[in-house]
Amino acid sequence: MTDDVLDTMDALRNLKVGDFMDCELPPDVIASIEKLTDAFARGRMEEKLQIVSGVNYTFSFAFFCYAGRAAVESVRNKRPDLLRRGLWALAIENCTFDARDSLLVIVRIYHSARKLTQIYADEFLEEVASTSCTPFSTTLAEFVRRPDDMKSLARFGLRESSPPAPFDYEPLPKRSRFLWRNRVRTSLKD
Repeated sequence: MTDDVLDTMDALRNLKVGDFMDCELPPDVIASIEKLTDAFARGRMEEKLQIVSGVNYTFSFAFFCYAGRAAVESVRNKRPDLLRRGLWALAIENCTFDARDSLLVIVRIYHSARKLTQIYADEFLEEVASTSCTPFSTTLAEFVRRPDDMKSLARFGLRESSPPAPFDYEPLPKRSRFLWRNRVRTSLKD
């Protein structure tokens, strides 16, 4: 791992989850994560493993926030390249905190890919899974193998925002949360 990548990782280690409760990452954090995703995408498997090993649960939330932002911004700005960056960010996080948190972001990226691109979203996810480390690659591959109804936004308690609001993913209304909670529990068991 280069000194530049090590310095970037050190800067991210100082992040605290309480500073980012709304998941809005400052530009310097976004730039740091993009630097890591570039290094991860270019790197050989041993370099990827070094980058992944540098992440711990205390700052892994930044990668979730980045990936969720990438899923939304890719559709808003019609930039499919952001989807790949979002998946690389999740690959770097590598289910460090909890694989279920990764699934909530994977479903957003999956639906953004289906909405935005002409490629099959499953093939896109499989490509990234094949070049990532476990356990993330396993989580991603298992998501791809799910039946389509198990990949729906509603299954994960989400929906697309309604116009005139800008494109985003939002939680289902409160009245359907009870049903959603049971669906999520079922989805995570499968």
